[in-house]
Amino acid sequence: MRAKISNLNAGLMRYGIREMVELTQQIAARDPQFKFIGENIGDPLEKGWEVPRFLRELLHAVVDGDQKRAFGYTHSRGDLAARIWVAENARRQAPASRLDPEHVLFANGLGGAISILYRCMGQGARILQPNPGYPAHISSESFFAGAASLGYHLDPASNWEPDLDHIEAQLRSHPEIAGILLINPNNPTGTVCRKPVLESLVDLAERHGLLLISDEVYFRLVYNGGRHVHLAELAAGRAPLVVMRGVSKDVPWPGSRCGWMEFHNLDLDDEYRRFFEVVKRPLMLEVCATTMPQAVVPQIYSHPEYPVWLEKYTRELEANANSVYDLLAAVRGLNVTRIQGAFYMLSSFDQGALNGRQSLPVKNPEARAYLEGLLALPGVPPDKRFAYYLLAATGICVVPASDFDSPYPGFRITTLDRDPRRRDATYRILAQSVTDYLASA
Repeated sequence: MRAKISNLNAGLMRYGIREMVELTQQIAARDPQFKFIGENIGDPLEKGWEVPRFLRELLHAVVDGDQKRAFGYTHSRGDLAARIWVAENARRQAPASRLDPEHVLFANGLGGAISILYRCMGQGARILQPNPGYPAHISSESFFAGAASLGYHLDPASNWEPDLDHIEAQLRSHPEIAGILLINPNNPTGTVCRKPVLESLVDLAERHGLLLISDEVYFRLVYNGGRHVHLAELAAGRAPLVVMRGVSKDVPWPGSRCGWMEFHNLDLDDEYRRFFEVVKRPLMLEVCATTMPQAVVPQIYSHPEYPVWLEKYTRELEANANSVYDLLAAVRGLNVTRIQGAFYMLSSFDQGALNGRQSLPVKNPEARAYLEGLLALPGVPPDKRFAYYLLAATGICVVPASDFDSPYPGFRITTLDRDPRRRDATYRILAQSVTDYLASA
């Protein structure tokens, strides 16, 4: 071709959660006895959860009713009724907030919102990412910045809450940092931040003139004594804040691809207001986000059956999480924290527990040869080696902690399976596999 058409920064876009699926397909093609057990993707429907009847009825009513609202275009910033509901709901949850419906922007899923937000960042401006953090944030920010991600540690000794001293150190070392991302409840750790930690983050943002971005897509899924504190309440009148939420996991309806951004405190900073105007532009280029889910958003969360559904959902998630914790916490060499939100758990190996010689028995010779070829490539992280062997030997698919930019080798699992017998059998195999792997060399 006359010119290179591939982006040289493409290597900065990584999504290990889905990359494990690609590996699964390669192993399955070589091993006819391979049986996949997916603990890598947080899709409730794959783990036995059903879409609640009231949501299906709402969708039927919309489809059979106002066809223009269900199937036609809507405003490029989002359905007006949905934006009004988002703003009113934000003000109910955080009474200090003054969020205006005109400052709410809908996108095609939270993934779409994440991509647009970082695409619109000024040249050289960086957003500090939690490590471990969510790959869509890390990769999007890094790709559009054209440079490796800048991160701050989450402290496993403090229930994976942000390491405030490390944030301060990163701010001193990197004057290009313009904002801090918080994911609360956290994916991949399942942590729900305590109020004092959130207050300290707001103090930091106020002192340094930083933008706060708070991904709160799991904020309704809190249990085990956790309490979600709305950052919009703490940051009101003090720091620019973008809150990111969506219809995805708390209904569940992950295929809706309906997310939104709330731009709080626009009156605080002229540059922040200019940034908001910039973010609106790519939404116009995309014409509008998917219409149908926007048409039912207000009705979903105001439906009288939703609180009943949510209580049942979180009660089962709590029981699942605690059962998985009990099985894995007994494994020597593995560090596990009891989670309080979402449906993910990040385990870390003891320091020095992993080496480049450990393995698990893979019976199929073709699958084993393929796996060993991958692991012979330079630069394979030690926790990825474990995850690859676990998948090929047992069919259990977890995500290496290194794929979340974690400084602590380990792996992330989901805690969604509604079948307790199947769930416990899976995690007993996983627990034994960790023990066998660590003892193998």
